[in-house]
Amino acid sequence: MIDALVMTLGFEPGPLISAFAGAIAEGLSEGARVIVFTAAFPDERSERAWLEVQRVVNMMEVPRKLGVEPELREVPLDDMASAILEASRITAELRRKKVKIAITGGMRALGIAVLAAVTLTRWEQEPEVEVHLEGRGTALKMPNLRKLIEASSKCTDIVEAMRDGNPVKLEELAARLGRDRSTVYRRLRLLLEAGAVKRTRYGYQLTPLGLALVGF
Repeated sequence: MIDALVMTLGFEPGPLISAFAGAIAEGLSEGARVIVFTAAFPDERSERAWLEVQRVVNMMEVPRKLGVEPELREVPLDDMASAILEASRITAELRRKKVKIAITGGMRALGIAVLAAVTLTRWEQEPEVEVHLEGRGTALKMPNLRKLIEASSKCTDIVEAMRDGNPVKLEELAARLGRDRSTVYRRLRLLLEAGAVKRTRYGYQLTPLGLALVGF
């Protein structure tokens, strides 16, 4: 069950309504928080979109039964560091909950600030993060950036040894690095969990995320 849904308000209500409906389908817990970030300055297009979101949500039966009502939270965009700080204060309130983050619109700076806040928050359960494509009605699932950063900092030598992008067996990788198999395997597991490495029938191989770490 989802305990909290976080979205960003743009000029169109469609992506927010779609993300909200998707969260209902996945299962919202009773009294779940639904937080909608918006830029802290007036904009008629965003205001119209927010009114439409509220209108549609009020027509839905499930939110009424669960006592769920979207909250609008403003983020100042005069300074990026301040924007990230304000968004982080709000995401920190949710860090013990099961959370879904949907970047559903808004100014680019708002989406970046929210994504940075999500990455910096010390979650007890890492949230699922998705980015909605404007005008496409679809969303892309974001990789876990925190795990990727942590794994890359601990496993730089392994990533570099695999930079040609070809599959490599555990034994061969251990030989390249001059380390025992158990140590290399533990590091590979970190990279697997972070999505930087995949396991194939021919051995371990860098994913597109892993290749990005070595500058490909």
